[in-house]
Amino acid sequence: MDNNTQEVIRASGEILKSVTAAIDKNDYSRLASDITNTIKSVSFETKTTYTSGNRSYQNQSYTRTAQPQKYPFFAKKVSKYNGLLDIIIGGSIFACILPLAIVGGVLGGMAYGIPAAGLLAVNAIVVLAGISKLKFAKLFHQYGNIVGSNEYFKISDLAKAALKSDSEVLKDIKKMIKKGYLPRARLDATETTCMITDEAYQLYLGAEKDRLEREKRELDQQKAAINLDSRSRENLTGVEAILADGEEYIQYVRATNDIIPDTEDMSNKLYRLESIMNRIFGQVKKNPQSADDLHKLMNYYLPTTKKLLEAYVELDRQTVQGENVQQTKNEIDSAMDTINEAFEKLLDSLFQDMAWDISSDISVMKTMMAQDGLTSEGGMAMQTMPRSE
Repeated sequence: MDNNTQEVIRASGEILKSVTAAIDKNDYSRLASDITNTIKSVSFETKTTYTSGNRSYQNQSYTRTAQPQKYPFFAKKVSKYNGLLDIIIGGSIFACILPLAIVGGVLGGMAYGIPAAGLLAVNAIVVLAGISKLKFAKLFHQYGNIVGSNEYFKISDLAKAALKSDSEVLKDIKKMIKKGYLPRARLDATETTCMITDEAYQLYLGAEKDRLEREKRELDQQKAAINLDSRSRENLTGVEAILADGEEYIQYVRATNDIIPDTEDMSNKLYRLESIMNRIFGQVKKNPQSADDLHKLMNYYLPTTKKLLEAYVELDRQTVQGENVQQTKNEIDSAMDTINEAFEKLLDSLFQDMAWDISSDISVMKTMMAQDGLTSEGGMAMQTMPRSE
């Protein structure tokens, strides 16, 4: 920020301090003079130029400057002093009206005091808005100088260079786009990269298309491997068929999770789902009789879960994440919580027979011990054998 801007901001701050102090003390006798002295204290630096022939020389040494490098970030010209005029005009009017408002309020009462107070409030808002614009213009130029001639940048890289958090920088960039400071800028689907030019955005679309096609090929290959393995298990029946189908679903969940970025909440839910499914089918393998409890799981719950995950992957591939796409993804994400909870309850129910068997064994053992006089519950305490002489 140059010295002229600092002078205006300093003067505006001094005026506000004087007004606040007068109101707090209820003493307006020196307010007008304080404001006048503050305005008079503002001084602006000027540069003197001397013209000789067709050349202009400043009072500093003359240096030939190279043509400034073109920065795509500054495609739209935004003045570093944007908002300064609002501060000057608003502050000047504020300074002029304030003495009149005080005199009018004293002499004319509420009839003059209220309208004048309203005008003062409006001008105070103008000054504050001007200060906000000035700060944001400074931030815009700070970011632009960091980005330099790059046509795209990562939010995290800019945040690191600006010593700010990623969320703060993302919020600033979105605001700059909304205000029209970056008219051609676009964020990627994950809002981690910003493309400033149309050329950079087209390159991003091409790269995104290649990535989606590559992921689709990988998923198709994994599906083909699963289907091939399924055909080799066509003759399996009973528990073996259930375990084979269960392994197929587990592989599908794992393959789907490989496509979804680990930063998404859905990825954590799929890790949890895979763990629960492994434990379910592991228990069936240990206790084949529990396979009878998996009819709904195998015939409805798992096929429906697979269908939801296929839809999620397809929606996640869309370059433009519109409102309907995002809403549907959120619904599937929320449904995964219900699925995981239901599968955990199913897993717990598979241990019910084991719990009954263990409870029965404990009961029988206690009864036998009581009958043999090994416990006090049967009324026959164990007698101490006499020691032989």
